[in-house]
Amino acid sequence: MLLKIALIIALATEGSSYCLGRRDRNVCLLNPKQGRSRGYFKEWYYDQKTGKCSRFVFGDAVGSPDENRFSSESECNKLCRSEVPIYCFENITSNVRGRGSYKWTYISSNGQCVRIPWHGAVESGKNVFNSNHECEKKCRNPDFGPCAKGVSNWCKSMDTNWYRFDMKTHTCREMKWNECPNGDGNAFSLFYHCNQRCGRFILNKCQMPIQNMSTCVEFEPRYGYNHLTRMCEEFTGCADGGNSFPTVKACWKTCAGNSICAQDPHIGWAGAFPRYFYDINQNRCLRTYQLSSYVPGNTNIFYNLADCNSTCIANYTPGRIY
Repeated sequence: MLLKIALIIALATEGSSYCLGRRDRNVCLLNPKQGRSRGYFKEWYYDQKTGKCSRFVFGDAVGSPDENRFSSESECNKLCRSEVPIYCFENITSNVRGRGSYKWTYISSNGQCVRIPWHGAVESGKNVFNSNHECEKKCRNPDFGPCAKGVSNWCKSMDTNWYRFDMKTHTCREMKWNECPNGDGNAFSLFYHCNQRCGRFILNKCQMPIQNMSTCVEFEPRYGYNHLTRMCEEFTGCADGGNSFPTVKACWKTCAGNSICAQDPHIGWAGAFPRYFYDINQNRCLRTYQLSSYVPGNTNIFYNLADCNSTCIANYTPGRIY
């Protein structure tokens, strides 16, 4: 029995180390093969729907070079995202504990350059830059892929609606009457698909639809902001660079900081009148007792539990049209 286990481990180790030099980049366009076995091997594949490498559970311990399967995210990025310098995928943390100057680093999963405290010089070939402009030029702009492509103008009107990523507004929008697909990739038949491919480059995530951008391997409760109802809604998903926050508090504070649901509870002197407030840390409405029966209406205090729940707690409804 132990010999069989050792053999499986050895095969998995050998099979997961693919020689990139002998691999055709066309494998990046293939769908991942789950395999015939019923194993549970978490590795990586290139998801052309999102333009990045994602986790996938393979059933077979050993893959082959002609599959869209990689033993590490780095291997996947190197072959399938070769237009982006490999150092742009480095995860950089601040090297400053006290005061220091600020530099910029590229967060590929979110498609954004962010500022971090940094001490010392900037080394060449490292995901640290002196300016936001330099960071975007070297890392973000090559990562845009089809999202930065133009569309054909002065074409005949179409019966079918198409959507594109607008580089000026950094949002997905419906194509205008004189715009049509030209085969360069920045044309999507569904608004969902445009956000799925280009959504990580959208600066204001709060205006995006609530959707899972990629295939989640491990699901967890997430929270997205519905800009129509102006509420943070719970859904099941994963961190994938979209309108998705790990806590409801992060969602409220980021997207609707002025909402009464994001305010501290308006609790007065203790008394005999039962009232309710929204606890942003627990995502629950709790009871309190007040000396006064008055409820202002613009603070985090409610007459009854139903009012509190309907104002601050919501679940995402799949299929909602934005």
